[in-house]
Amino acid sequence: MKLLPALLALAFFSSAARAEELQNIVVRPGDTLWSISNTYLKDPTKWNELLKYNKLPASDPSIALPGMALRVPVRLIKEQYRAAKLVYYVNEVLFRRTGVTDWKGVEMRMDLFKSDTIRTRVNARADVKFYTGEILNLYPNSIAVLRPPDKKNTDVELLAGEMRGLRSRVVTASARITPKTKDTEFGAKLKDDLTTLVQVYKGKADVEAQGKTVEVSEGFAAEVKMDMPPSNPIKLPPLPELDPSQTALTASAGPQLRTEGGIVSLNLKKDVRVGGAGAALPKDKDLTGNMPKVGNVDDKNIDANEIVKMITVANPVQSYHLQVARDQNFTSLALDKNYDAFETIALADLMTPGDYYMRVALVDLLGFEGKFSTPRRITVGKPR
Repeated sequence: MKLLPALLALAFFSSAARAEELQNIVVRPGDTLWSISNTYLKDPTKWNELLKYNKLPASDPSIALPGMALRVPVRLIKEQYRAAKLVYYVNEVLFRRTGVTDWKGVEMRMDLFKSDTIRTRVNARADVKFYTGEILNLYPNSIAVLRPPDKKNTDVELLAGEMRGLRSRVVTASARITPKTKDTEFGAKLKDDLTTLVQVYKGKADVEAQGKTVEVSEGFAAEVKMDMPPSNPIKLPPLPELDPSQTALTASAGPQLRTEGGIVSLNLKKDVRVGGAGAALPKDKDLTGNMPKVGNVDDKNIDANEIVKMITVANPVQSYHLQVARDQNFTSLALDKNYDAFETIALADLMTPGDYYMRVALVDLLGFEGKFSTPRRITVGKPR
């Protein structure tokens, strides 16, 4: 009977170990339990807890370990060394570990560590979530370094392309962006001439360059040219009005895609066309009062009706990127073009009759392109 309590205790421990959220830490030549604990653990004296999750040749913390990956409870690890998670990606996304030259393809839910670099190719997208809650949405043709070691108080170094961040502290070649509130969401885009464009969707953010800092509030944008201080914040134009008959996207306040009779349209009213980021705003209009709630960054169930997701839902739409293909994987494109948000496209005038798949991504005033909608099957004309 004495064996039963021991077995129950072992079963309880095994269950607790499975429930514990663990992170792998790579053992390098000369590493010991003690050196690893001093580097990675918030409390180095808890090195003995690592024995519970790893089969080691010895329990002496001063003995050098063989090359391996140690499983360490996330709750014990210092925040700066906690891995981020790749929570979503589409199309070709690559990553590179620090000190390594080769790029490799990513895997869903994989761990990403300090100094790792993420790269998105054409039509690709990657969403990264840090354990401390910051969110990085990386858009096509972009490169970002996660928590670069040579940049203090930085979550992301944007080397190319564009991103959206939730509470993320970002540096580019020309600017530093620091959220001012716990719910700050903003977009950053690095142009070819290294000019940084910043627009704040929610909360406030400080934009710093050349010794000058400007505070950019919700509904405003700022520009930072290389070796220049930030511009004064510019208020963005109001949201375009939607046709009153549209109800499907009322919750997200996003434009509705219409595909009736082979005609593609966002159904926006032409009499409320808006200009660029510097467009004049009527004095009696307030953008912040019209801005809808930004979508849930953790919600990955995006259907064909939700053509706006995680970016641009809180911003005026400038254009939309329309793709039509014969196959659902869009390997053979019949149409791939950007259209003005107020344009109506007659597909029958552009392609031969038949069955196709269509998807759309919205583009906002500063050129940020959102995620493609779920492919929708359509029929153009009468199939032969």
